[in-house]
Amino acid sequence: MKVRESSLYTALGKVLFLVIFVFLSCKKNSSSEETRINPPVRAYVITARIDKKGTNTNSEGTGILNGSYDEGSKKLAYVLSFKNIAPSLITIRSGIKGSVGELVKEIYKSNGEISVLEISGGFTLTPLQERNLLKGLWFVAMNTVSSSPEISGVLTLKQK
Repeated sequence: MKVRESSLYTALGKVLFLVIFVFLSCKKNSSSEETRINPPVRAYVITARIDKKGTNTNSEGTGILNGSYDEGSKKLAYVLSFKNIAPSLITIRSGIKGSVGELVKEIYKSNGEISVLEISGGFTLTPLQERNLLKGLWFVAMNTVSSSPEISGVLTLKQK
């Protein structure tokens, strides 16, 4: 009987030793806990085709907005060109399709003369503006003296 008990204790001791050895050898290094992986910083190409489809008007005016956005610097840069329209006000707005939307940025206001057919500029986004841009909620609205808005187009993003 003593032989069986001692071999049982010896076997249990070996198993217990192996379990303790495994747990101690799998201990994580504290330096790996301190290291955090930052998400990749993305850059986007922005385009918007601006026409009468979104506004239900008879306007022959068209426009195109080309730009870029960088998540690291939070800067949006754009070039807007248009033809067959005399805009009195051009704005970038945030909101769902078919809504008036909330003003994000006024990019052009006429002083009575039409002297430009291309507008360029840029600005830095707030965190809320960035979230709405990335969700696809931004659009360009071009107002004229007779119609507000006369033409509009949604900004689309494509990752570089």
